[in-house]
Amino acid sequence: MSSRNLASIALLALVALATGFVLAGQVKAQLLTPSNQLARYQALVRSVQELEGTNADSRRQIASLRGQIDSLESQAAAQSAATQALKNEVADLRAHAGLVAMRGPGVEVTLRNGVPGPDSGSQTGYLVNFEDVQDVVNLLFAQGAEGIAVNGRRLTPLSEFSGSAGEVVIDQGPPFTSPIKVVAVGDRNRMQAALDDPSALPGVRARQVQFQVHLTFLGNPDLSLPAYDSSLQIPHVSPT
Repeated sequence: MSSRNLASIALLALVALATGFVLAGQVKAQLLTPSNQLARYQALVRSVQELEGTNADSRRQIASLRGQIDSLESQAAAQSAATQALKNEVADLRAHAGLVAMRGPGVEVTLRNGVPGPDSGSQTGYLVNFEDVQDVVNLLFAQGAEGIAVNGRRLTPLSEFSGSAGEVVIDQGPPFTSPIKVVAVGDRNRMQAALDDPSALPGVRARQVQFQVHLTFLGNPDLSLPAYDSSLQIPHVSPT
């Protein structure tokens, strides 16, 4: 056999061997693909399971946080209601003490001096005094007044009445003389009914007959009262 034939045979053998390697590689690749798909699928399943576990933990945490939020909101609502109740109570106390201005329905009462009596021999009639004003104020407070002002001066539960010779002094304010206007805000109907009752204010009623003291009143759906003037100073007192 010639060397040329041997070379041809060797070349064919090499080609056949190379072709076998290529075919074997393709077959191996085809055999490995399903295995890789299965691995990827299994990895995907594990990822999904891990995500589901994480989501479940997150849902439990969210549910716990929602419970805490609901509890805190309930506590805040209770505290808010208690705080509002206290604020309302303080506001009522401040209004009752005359520390804030007030507005609402009520009555206006006017007291004027009387005329001289027929047997008095004097040109001076009866002068409205602090007791007359105090009687009217006490009646109005007893019949539903929530706030009262006398000649524009707001009263407080600690207000004092004094005076003489037809002058009316409230607390340490300046003296008032007739006419005296008493403005009360509160239960308008009760106050009007009390003022219209002949048995109420017996002292003032008697002086109406004897001295023609004027006592008039009028209901009003919208009256206003100023706040108490806390700047009043006690007169005739100086530091030592």
